[in-house]
Amino acid sequence: MSSPLQVPRMRAAARRVKAGGERFLGGVLPGASARRLQIRAFADDWAAANLDARQTTGPLWIVLGDSAAQGIGATRRDAGYVGVVHELLRHRDAWRVINLSRAGAGAADVLAHQLPELVALAGEQPAALVSCIVGAEDIARRVPGADVTLRQVLSALPSGAVVGTFARGARGGPAAALDAVTREEAAKHRLRVAELPPRFGPGGRGRGGALLGDVEHAAWARAVIAAIDGPPAEVAPSTDPELPVVPAAAAKAAPSKAAPSKPASSTATAASSESAPSESAPSKPASKPASTEPAED
Repeated sequence: MSSPLQVPRMRAAARRVKAGGERFLGGVLPGASARRLQIRAFADDWAAANLDARQTTGPLWIVLGDSAAQGIGATRRDAGYVGVVHELLRHRDAWRVINLSRAGAGAADVLAHQLPELVALAGEQPAALVSCIVGAEDIARRVPGADVTLRQVLSALPSGAVVGTFARGARGGPAAALDAVTREEAAKHRLRVAELPPRFGPGGRGRGGALLGDVEHAAWARAVIAAIDGPPAEVAPSTDPELPVVPAAAAKAAPSKAAPSKPASSTATAASSESAPSESAPSKPASKPASTEPAED
């Protein structure tokens, strides 16, 4: 008679076999067909990894987002920014990751689907870290009302969650407007802001640019780790009291500090009203040293 753990393991193995076939076909097909197969392969890979993560113990990181969080554009799933950050966290402690992101997702998808999944999952397994980097699809497609939806998403995240900006240095345009929403909500709810390499601001490639490659994913990973290791956003003591910032020391915080306090155990919405998490970093590395190459959606 099979044990309770055998069925999830069999499902995970089946997912990986399916993903392997999709990756093989994607390697011999050009353009859009290869990308569609990579999206399916990475989704199956993550589904299998999520099943495995549910059966293990250790600090839990729950990821919300779009194709960048899936790792699309990288040569392999683990070379995506989530995979790179997870590897760095595993050098500090026995971190697990459950990735709820979906390729092509916008803020509305996160609000309608991923946040409810986060709520249900956090009720079973409290998260030590939550991240939600979304909005690139909304910016590229110029989705109406994306700022309102993004504000709803960010206000529902637990305190200490990591969010991201896309147009560093830009003074106008849809991307800068969404970044302003992100910074404002981060200050209100004590979220950690990852200052990502600009995709839509000065120097960014925007909608016509290529997918994030391994180098760009690694650059995103460095920004996310800097946010994890840094304190939550604060309202800047300037002439504009609504302009939140992440102190410059965030990017240089020692990676050997203790893990950030758990943001939410039952519901993401309730967690956003709890007291601010500890401003210390995830726990010290436990095994081999981390290393990333300079690494967008």
